[in-house]
Amino acid sequence: MAESATPGRRRRGTELEHAIYVATLDELAANGYGRLAMEGIAARAGTGKAALYRRWPGKQPLVLDALRYALPPLPEPDPEHSTRENLAAALAAFSGVLAGRTLVPGIEFIVDLLREPDLRAMFADGIIAPRLERIEGILHEGVRSGELGPEVVHPLAARTGPALILQTFLLTGEPPSSREIDLIIDTVLHRTE
Repeated sequence: MAESATPGRRRRGTELEHAIYVATLDELAANGYGRLAMEGIAARAGTGKAALYRRWPGKQPLVLDALRYALPPLPEPDPEHSTRENLAAALAAFSGVLAGRTLVPGIEFIVDLLREPDLRAMFADGIIAPRLERIEGILHEGVRSGELGPEVVHPLAARTGPALILQTFLLTGEPPSSREIDLIIDTVLHRTE
C-alpha cells in the first residue's frame, strides 16, 4: 500500500493538493464535468470534502487548477533557436496534450467545455490565453529579429497553429505528425513553397 494511503498518516500541503488534482482529473474522465461532484473528488482523493472547500469555493476553480497542474507549460523560447524551431516546440507541446501525454481528460472534456459557458470562459482565460500569448511572443520575436515580416503577426496568427492541430485531432482521432506540424507552421508563417 502506498505511503500516502497508510492509516494514521495524513497528507497535507502540496502532497494533498496533488492528490486532489489527480482525483479531480480522474473524476472528470470517469463522469464528465456535468456529473462531477466535490464529494466524489474527496472520496477519490482519500480526504474530506471540507479539505476541498478550504482551498476552492466550488468545482470550477478546482477544475481550472487541476488542469493547470496537468498541462505542461509551453516551452520557453530558446534564443539560440530560430523562430520556426521555437514555434515547432510550442505546437508539439500542444499536440502532446491531445496525444494523451498528460493527465488531462480526453475529448469528452472539450465537449463539456462547450456546454458550460462559465467553465469555457475560465478555461479560455486561465489556460488558453497564456499559451496563445507565448505563441504571439514567438512570432513577435521573429519579426524583431528579422526572420519574419510584420505581415505574419495578425490577430489570428497565434490561434491558427493550435486550431489546425485540434482540427486534425477531431477529424482523424490522432494528433498531427511532425510532418503535418511542419505544414501547419508553413500556414502560420504564410509560406507556400
